[in-house]
Amino acid sequence: MNAPAAWFRSLPGRYGRRTLVLLGLIAVLGLGLRAYAVVHPVAEPADDSHAYFGLAKALYEEGSFGGPHFRDSSDWSPGAPLLYAASFYATGGAREGTARIVEALLGVAAILVVFALTERLARAAGGPGKRGAERWSRRGGLASAAGLLAAFGVAIYPPFIHSTGELMSEPPAIFLLPTAVLAWLWAANIGSDRPSSGWRGERGVRTTAPATPLSPRQDPLARWLVPGVLFGALAMFRPEYLLVGVAFVILAAIRIAIGRQWRQALAAAAVFLTALVVLILPWAVRNYVVLDRVVPISTGGGKALYVGTYLPADGEYQRVKALLYKRYDGISLPPQSEALNKVDPTPLFDKVAERYPDLPRDSALGKVGKQNFSKYFGEDPLGYLGMTARKVGRMWSSGVGEAMSGGGGRAVQILLVALGLAGLVVLALRRRWWELLALATPVALDTAVGAISLAAPRRNEVLMTLVFPAAALALSSAFAAISSGREWSPEQASSRPN
Repeated sequence: MNAPAAWFRSLPGRYGRRTLVLLGLIAVLGLGLRAYAVVHPVAEPADDSHAYFGLAKALYEEGSFGGPHFRDSSDWSPGAPLLYAASFYATGGAREGTARIVEALLGVAAILVVFALTERLARAAGGPGKRGAERWSRRGGLASAAGLLAAFGVAIYPPFIHSTGELMSEPPAIFLLPTAVLAWLWAANIGSDRPSSGWRGERGVRTTAPATPLSPRQDPLARWLVPGVLFGALAMFRPEYLLVGVAFVILAAIRIAIGRQWRQALAAAAVFLTALVVLILPWAVRNYVVLDRVVPISTGGGKALYVGTYLPADGEYQRVKALLYKRYDGISLPPQSEALNKVDPTPLFDKVAERYPDLPRDSALGKVGKQNFSKYFGEDPLGYLGMTARKVGRMWSSGVGEAMSGGGGRAVQILLVALGLAGLVVLALRRRWWELLALATPVALDTAVGAISLAAPRRNEVLMTLVFPAAALALSSAFAAISSGREWSPEQASSRPN
């Protein structure tokens, strides 16, 4: 108990009382907006929202993942149903409002974590020049200002609030991704008072070892259990992040091996990977028993591949659903209509999978998706590449919910993404390579997955928890550059002491 109490007592000295008061107000604002979404949920939730509630309810009432009447339950990741079912057990009833309260609380926690992550990044990047940094320090601190700006963005970002009004896997992942990245930076000993990497040097000269080698006492192997568990939990909610977790295992090994500590690098990677796998392994065993094949977390990748490679519908889920409904039921409905939202998509994809009756449904859809790629890319490679570019553009140029689907919302979304890219450039110019990799790796990998398969706007939602810190870093750095009274240059940044 002494350690947590001492940590809490140290917060005013670390961040300042004014910063903590402002952060508390931002958290209260975020809680209020999410509480409104809990009380006034989305009127027409997505298909996945119904599925997650049905799975959680079955776990609570029947003790099974979907029950006998739920088809293809393994298409959905288990993290959200397990979490929401746990809340049902805790409160003695399967109520959607209970699960939405959990989502709201996780959203508030994400605000605090994003503040801590942004503050750490801003301290690492530093201010543009000594005079500018000193002016920022007198006004409350560049790092604290960036952290508060990012936290405020997370508190009011409409898609985050919209998802609280549904039952989805995104709200828990919105908390877990920045927490896992922050834990990785901590475990890797990367921060404002430590060297960023072994690549530092004057005017970009590459060196072979970090200025301060990591020792087992500074960087105990037990540290790597924390990001391992967090990335494992994240993958249980969003399976595509299993690839991201493995990438961070590799980055951890490289980070330590740069200091020529090969044994420690291998040991740390092994601890990290073990913690990640142990969290997933029980569900993988369950899937092997139920599905009679190796499925680490969930199926559903075949359906995503089929949708994402279907050129006539431009790889968009709602357009694919509309075309299939017209093909099999003879009824034409607009892709974004409420009538189409009420159509059960399962029978439609079942009919597609019937082309290969000897294969499991997801495998059959995946095979059709591969055939789509061969056919459409072979017949019209430029058209297929254009579709891929449009998919990625749709993924990043809009967000979930009505607020971000209009012209104004799209403009705000594009501005946020542009500022996020600028923040990555700031980290590169300051030669904070590991911080840059920590933010860019999830964004790049998940975007690549979307480009290959399904790239709906919902895919960017979790990643926005990393875009906000980068955007806040860009804005605060620009403001500090203006306040410094002189033009900033990379040489000035590289001359700063760490």
